[in-house]
This record gives sequence, structure tokens and C-alpha cells, in this order.
Amino acid sequence: MRMRKIILLAVLFLFPAISYCQPLIVFDAESYDFGTVSKGDPIEHDFDFTNMGDEDLTIEKLVPS
Repeated sequence: MRMRKIILLAVLFLFPAISYCQPLIVFDAESYDFGTVSKGDPIEHDFDFTNMGDEDLTIEKLVPS
């Protein structure tokens, strides 16, 4: 029982330090209106972003929505 309390206290004290060291992605714009697009027309747009966090930002997968 005492060991559980020690572990719980250690996690509670370390959580703030762990939570502050994270990547944080900030987009200049989160959406873009392509207007009317004909089927088969290629469309392209660059979304600019910045990592405002303290750790490296790794993008593992992109999917259209």
C-alpha cells in the first residue's frame, strides 16, 4: 500500500514536467476554400505551420478529410 502511494506521488510530481515538453503544431490557416473544382482537375495548396513546442515535431501520417 505504501509503495502505491509513493508511485502515485512520483507520477503526480513528474506529470507537469513531462506535459510541458511536447511538440505543438500551429497552423497559419487550418482550412482552405478551393472553390468549384471540376472532376479530374489537379488541386494543390500548401499549409504553413510552425512547431511552437519544446520537442521535435514528427508527422507520421497525413489523410485528407
